[in-house]
Amino acid sequence: MPTLSDTLSVRQKRDMDVKVAGTTAFDASKEKKLGLNLPPFLSTGRQNSDPQKMQFVKEMMEHAWSGYVKYAWGHDDLQPISKTGYDWYQTQNLLNTPVDALDTLYIMGLHAEYNASKHLILETLDFKKITQAVSVFETVIRVLGGLLAAYDLEGDARLVEKCVELADLLLPAFDGESGFPVNQLVLATGETRGSRTALSLAEIGSLQLEFQYLSDVTGNPMYAEKALFVYKQLQTIKTPIPGLYPEYIHSGDIRGEVQGGKVSLGGMSDSYYEYLLKMWLSTGESKFFDMYYEAAQGFGSRLVRHSPSGYLFVPGANVRRYTQEDGSTSVSVDSENSFDHLACFAGGMFATGALASRTGEWTHHLDIGRKITDYCWKMYENTMTGIGPENAEGDAVARDPRYHLRPEAVESLFYMWRLTHDPVYRQRAWTITKMLEKYCKDDGGYHGLTDVNEVDGEAMDRQESFFLAETLKYLYLIFADDDTIALEKYVFNTEAHVLSVRGHGRRRDTSKYSPVPFYGTPDEPVLFVQED
Repeated sequence: MPTLSDTLSVRQKRDMDVKVAGTTAFDASKEKKLGLNLPPFLSTGRQNSDPQKMQFVKEMMEHAWSGYVKYAWGHDDLQPISKTGYDWYQTQNLLNTPVDALDTLYIMGLHAEYNASKHLILETLDFKKITQAVSVFETVIRVLGGLLAAYDLEGDARLVEKCVELADLLLPAFDGESGFPVNQLVLATGETRGSRTALSLAEIGSLQLEFQYLSDVTGNPMYAEKALFVYKQLQTIKTPIPGLYPEYIHSGDIRGEVQGGKVSLGGMSDSYYEYLLKMWLSTGESKFFDMYYEAAQGFGSRLVRHSPSGYLFVPGANVRRYTQEDGSTSVSVDSENSFDHLACFAGGMFATGALASRTGEWTHHLDIGRKITDYCWKMYENTMTGIGPENAEGDAVARDPRYHLRPEAVESLFYMWRLTHDPVYRQRAWTITKMLEKYCKDDGGYHGLTDVNEVDGEAMDRQESFFLAETLKYLYLIFADDDTIALEKYVFNTEAHVLSVRGHGRRRDTSKYSPVPFYGTPDEPVLFVQED
């Protein structure tokens, strides 16, 4: 793979090697200060929008939100069938739906609803009173991410103050010897629960985007240092396929060698790889691209499979290093025959990484992204309701037929539309929109399905907050113009909360930037890059 210095030199010469119509020269010298300073992915047709379909999705959001307000105000989620509220932590909650919905409401111009939600959060959400153990991962991506996004879009300083309060209460999760954050924490006391020795890759590797952003807008490097130390520790672990880690990481693996484990783009790993790419896009620090590229190469060269009809997908696999009779070592990859809806995000990830870098085997990565997106569309097209299952196998046939209002398929449709303007992606998104309206809408809000192959099947009594945070946001943005949350200026966290990249939005003030920790070698202490 390209080294850090090789990657920089390739990207510096990108404009001599690759002609991108209507774009300005790529200036790698500005990376450390102002992120990547990417030119537009597409320079023409950026005002192409479909106001009628935008309005349709906006009305879906209004219906989902009004159901929450009427039947579940002050709770985490709405149960639209029973018309009651649902709280994640017994009788306590973190107002998941109001927080998750904030930036979607703002982007859609629903300002009265946005203000009501913000008022509820600022006046009633007291993190110090949460005496039940919360999920650190879910709290970061939903609550911290949601509040940061609203701050970025509106600029209300009270929101970032709320973020600082929450992040400070989360810091005890990092206090173990390994530096890996434990995933169960009592905010009121700082007490940690659960294992510190076996943690999922996604849980420890999907905090960095939010914590680096918080450091950048507050000038306090502590948050970035805590979160990015996790990456340093991971870099000391040797794995059978470089860049690809097992779904569960053990603290005893640090500075050691892992012989094997399950590797996937599914729920226990997914956002770790997503955040490597987005840390590069948001800060411009090339070390993150190097880590992402190595992982993308690993998936592309060793884990890609094809269904009987030739559809490309990337199933999870049991990867093992073993010693042969002659003493040499080799790696076996025993692939599963299934693909999670959660992994459908990877279509957009591969395509964005390819077109943002145009480095190395970027055309191969772009093809993988396009074909994963196609496979996920087949997952929808192959069901009786036209809605995708939780898990599919073979030729994208439902294996686990449930649907939880998940966003990952439309997420990749959004990226592929923004990156190519191929009308097929808008057409597919509109088809999915209509099927959601037909099969998931009820008078209380929107519900999941127990079986996507039963048109009159049983409904799931839950309107997940990510339906408002992600699914409806991505559908709305597919039909909006390219400058509505431009991909050159924003990244989306794994809950689709929008965070500006360095040089844009609330990250315009370069004086506050927190130096990104430098990893060095496994035997070196953590050092920090000094800004000029």
